[in-house]
Amino acid sequence: MTVYDNMAFAMRIAKESKEAIHERVMEAARMLQLEPYLDRLPKALSGGQRQRVAIGRAIVRQPKVFLFDEPLSNLDAALRVQTRIEIANLKEALTETTMIYVTHDQVEAMTLADRIVVLSAGKIEQVGTPLELYTNPANVFVAQFIGSPAMNISKAYMERAGERSLVTAESGHNIEIPITAAQELNGSALQLGIRPEDFLVAEESDALMSGKVLFVESLGEVTLLHINVEGHDETVVAKLPGILDFHKGEIIHLKALPEKIHLFNQEGISLKYL
Repeated sequence: MTVYDNMAFAMRIAKESKEAIHERVMEAARMLQLEPYLDRLPKALSGGQRQRVAIGRAIVRQPKVFLFDEPLSNLDAALRVQTRIEIANLKEALTETTMIYVTHDQVEAMTLADRIVVLSAGKIEQVGTPLELYTNPANVFVAQFIGSPAMNISKAYMERAGERSLVTAESGHNIEIPITAAQELNGSALQLGIRPEDFLVAEESDALMSGKVLFVESLGEVTLLHINVEGHDETVVAKLPGILDFHKGEIIHLKALPEKIHLFNQEGISLKYL
């Protein structure tokens, strides 16, 4: 069948009128930029075009529940953004319709979802709104899964637990963090999390961590610095606004505002969820 016939198939089976079929197929084709391909057969389409036809077949049926399984994975970057916007508009327009959307792309999840279920190895790690997951991740897995680049995790030590936790960072710098911790955590090892975008350039005396720049990614609106910090198993990434004049081999000192720092126990559970 042609693209048009594929998209119209379910409506024809349901005995819809030709006028209704044509109107809904053309609206879906416009939304998915398929209008030039309506007379083509599947063998004449690319993988991304076939995927858009499949989305179109679902849209025209106007179902109560959409089940999307990575519908944008075969599209090029520009079309992925456009189609994501169209799906978001579709979701807003179909107020009585539920969409269950599976994706590995956190941008799709963050921009399309009302609620996100983060799964790992078949286990639900956390359920919440996109901003809840970003600002208050329940554990290290969620913290590093949501956000790009991933959250930096380092070792820390609980100096004083209470309504405000006094923590010693790996650098030996003490910082009071507005997170309540149980008294039994006094003296325990912790994991300290800082998102790349929450780093600030600091003086050496005020730094939470210092290291040597390994690689600089100048993206225009932001600069990504990959930094080798002594004692860290993984490279630390800092995402700083604007175009910055840092070079490979240069020493940089970083800090973060206390309210932007996340604390996890040794098992990776956020202290806010204990």
